[in-house]
Amino acid sequence: MKMKLLLICQMVVLAMLVSCNNNGDVSIAVKDEDDYYRFRAQFDDNLSADVSRFLNDQLSTVRIDPEKDSKIITVLPDQTRITVESSPGEVMIYLDKDENSRDAYHRIKNLCEGVKDVILKHNRNNTRLENSRSN
Repeated sequence: MKMKLLLICQMVVLAMLVSCNNNGDVSIAVKDEDDYYRFRAQFDDNLSADVSRFLNDQLSTVRIDPEKDSKIITVLPDQTRITVESSPGEVMIYLDKDENSRDAYHRIKNLCEGVKDVILKHNRNNTRLENSRSN
């Protein structure tokens, strides 16, 4: 009985260790509600530099360090107000639709599609996409 319990405990610990390692899995979730748009992506840590470089190139007022956790609330030159949260292997972009124009919404939505393309270009397998839209 003790041997079974020990074996089960070892399996649980092993499962937890494997689940903590981002072993190439990608998760992209888009939530497009009436009052906000949110893009979240989790990806292999080694893609953080590519994602950060893309965002830094696209958002001239934002400088994301791929190796640090950050939360940036900014107003872009076109007066778009967004929040960008990032850490190695993760990014979240949030736009409040009540504070921004419809054009700003479309620009940020296109920006997020670009981030998704950067991630998926390197990782065609093990990808989970989630989209939700309130009507």
